[in-house]
Amino acid sequence: MNDYNVGNIFELYSGNETLSVEQQAMMDRIDAYVEANQFKQLEHYLQQTRGIEQMLIDHVMMDPTDNSRWDMLIGYELIDTIEDFARVNSFGLTAYTFHPNDPFYFALALYWTGWNDFVITDEHVALAESLIEQGPEEVSGLLCIALAKRDIDHFDYTYVQRAIERCRWAVEPYMRLGEHRLRAHPAEGKMLLQQGLDQVKYTWGFDQKGRWFNTGSQYFNPTTWRQDTIAELLGLSMDHEEYKKYERIINTK
Repeated sequence: MNDYNVGNIFELYSGNETLSVEQQAMMDRIDAYVEANQFKQLEHYLQQTRGIEQMLIDHVMMDPTDNSRWDMLIGYELIDTIEDFARVNSFGLTAYTFHPNDPFYFALALYWTGWNDFVITDEHVALAESLIEQGPEEVSGLLCIALAKRDIDHFDYTYVQRAIERCRWAVEPYMRLGEHRLRAHPAEGKMLLQQGLDQVKYTWGFDQKGRWFNTGSQYFNPTTWRQDTIAELLGLSMDHEEYKKYERIINTK
């Protein structure tokens, strides 16, 4: 839209203290889809319905202390065909100010750097460094990857190594570092790739048709959104075709 701007959530908030009748009907329909486990229908509804984003913004600002409201809004911004990474940056940082004990929001905001004009500042780096050492494993892994790719012209593999050290079950760092080491040290590179594949295999496993077990909903599910996002960004939801591609690389003489 021509009038689109990233803004911050305070500027985008309508100022209403309660949802309008139309907005409440939207929320009721969302709740009904979730209650019925109809996540494909839910995602289609969120993608196609005008006014959903404004409703979710208003819903958050009516009670910004409610994590589930932020999860719904930020999860919406990451849905396929919507994917507004600028607002993920902005909303994630704001959510973290309301929930300083929940650094996942901060990690998610920094992870999507590079898709827009958002810049990681020295203050962000200092906070990220602290959280890498003290935060949950998945937050450490996401922040290491975010800092590794913050310079568009240089990928810092020292942070990828730290991601492996701080979040050993994450797959993505093994694959990134393995592909990098393949050039000069192929044996080491293949070993790292194999370690990454082992994490995928032994965390999820395959069924007899080569499909993953327990990979969560392929559509947006507000109740498992965090786990699904972590699995995707840290490489645990690698598809079978990609898995076999890396196996071929490892087995190449």
